[in-house]
Amino acid sequence: MNRGAEDKRQQIMAAAVGVFAERGFYQAKIADIAAAAGVGKGTVYEYFRSKKDLFQQLLLQLLKDHLDHLQEITREPTLAGFLQRFFRENLAYFQENREIARILLSDHPPIDAATHRLLMAANEEMRRRLEIYLRGAVERGEMRPVPPELAAAFITGFILSLGHRLAFYGKETLNAEAVAAEAASVVLKGIGSE
Repeated sequence: MNRGAEDKRQQIMAAAVGVFAERGFYQAKIADIAAAAGVGKGTVYEYFRSKKDLFQQLLLQLLKDHLDHLQEITREPTLAGFLQRFFRENLAYFQENREIARILLSDHPPIDAATHRLLMAANEEMRRRLEIYLRGAVERGEMRPVPPELAAAFITGFILSLGHRLAFYGKETLNAEAVAAEAASVVLKGIGSE
C-alpha cells in the first residue's frame, strides 16, 4: 500500500474511533464514518470490506499501538513508577475509548474467531511483557518473590475490572492520576493493616 493510501486508511480508522465511541457499533453507519473522515462512502469500502471488518482492523491497530506503548512504559526504572504509569495510562485509554471498551467487554462483540484469537494473543503478549518487568523488579529487590505470572495476572485482572466498571457503570470521567496512585498503592502495599 502506498503512503497516500495508508494515510487515507488511517484517516478512516481515526474517524471510525470517534463514530464508534459516540454511537456504538450497531448504531454507527459506514456513511457516518465516511462523513467524519471527509471521504465518500465508496472510499471506505475501498479499504474495508464491511463495518465489521473496519471495526476489527481498528481493534487490531489500537491493540498494536497499546502494546507498543506498553513497551515504552516498561522502561520506567522503578516498580512504583511503572505501576502508577501502567494504571494511569490504561485507565485513560479506557476513558478515551469507553464505547469501544464496552463493545469489547460485552458478551457478543462483533468480531470473528480469527480476530478473537489475535485479541487473545495481544492480551497474552501484554501479560508476558508485564511478567518480564515484574521478574526484573524481583531481581532488583523492589518486589517480594511472588511468581511474576501470578502478579501479572492480578494486575491485568485489576485493570480490566477497573476498565469494565468505567465502561459500563462510570458515566463521569474519573481522575486517572488519583485512581492510578491508589491502585498502585494497593498492589505495592496490599490491603492488610500491617
